[in-house]
Amino acid sequence: MNGNVSLASYTQATGHFENGEFAKAQHAVSACLQEIYANIHRFVLTENLQNIYGTKVSVIVVSHRSGLEVCEVGRGIEDFIRRPDVELIFVGNGPGATEGASGPYADKARLFGLPENIGCSAARNVGAYVARGSCLLFLDDDASTGVADLDLLAGTCIERGAMAVRGRIAPKSGAGLTGNHYNLGDSLKPAPPTTEGFSAWQASAFETYGGFDPLLAGHEGMDLCCRMLGETDAKQFLYQPGAVMRHDYAGDDRQRLQKVEKLQLSDRYLAFKGIDKDRVAAAFKEVEKADAV
Repeated sequence: MNGNVSLASYTQATGHFENGEFAKAQHAVSACLQEIYANIHRFVLTENLQNIYGTKVSVIVVSHRSGLEVCEVGRGIEDFIRRPDVELIFVGNGPGATEGASGPYADKARLFGLPENIGCSAARNVGAYVARGSCLLFLDDDASTGVADLDLLAGTCIERGAMAVRGRIAPKSGAGLTGNHYNLGDSLKPAPPTTEGFSAWQASAFETYGGFDPLLAGHEGMDLCCRMLGETDAKQFLYQPGAVMRHDYAGDDRQRLQKVEKLQLSDRYLAFKGIDKDRVAAAFKEVEKADAV
């Protein structure tokens, strides 16, 4: 694959997006992704072809850092990854991100290296594209969680036939700042999947509705949920408080402000697409009041 072409296309897309030129951004990112999917077989660094038909859960981790050993989320979940019905897909989001892959589960991981950083949403879509499980489990690489938490998150999605299930996020460090959407209380209830890095999705539905919008790095779960809601009920999207991940929303106020600014741009893009996330959030509250899960 010609890495320079992809770099130019994605850089152009992000430039248009940051300038509020959303239609141009969509066109540019589409050109970039068409090339990536056409050549995806070239990104396969190692393939585990065992248990092709027995996979139930596909754990998808995206990182722009080098090597599986840098992924904090992998520590403590080896027993889950080692299960015969679970696969681990590691998407290296940029040159060298899959080099030197090690760790206790590296021999089982399916490694896909992208020629350039194409953003978290597009890279997660690549993981979903090659996944074999009926349940997609997306995990942030810089967080921590446990086997019981993954069991509960994926299990809730599979057993209830939900479109998506998100978990609860707790601070990873004492100094870490948390997001308002991280902790929604102690009850299982309908909620939009706004913690994309700790969420389980029905693989067939994720594929049918096109996955995450590749231009978004914030609100992509809300966006996909809105597209699905045209044909399904809000009760198909759940918050599972018993499944907990530890992750810092931001390390300090400066980082929080940067995130807020990015989310404001994402809000403008959603408006461009005709999506009113506040109205959707209100609809979930009405469902919660009318009929507890």
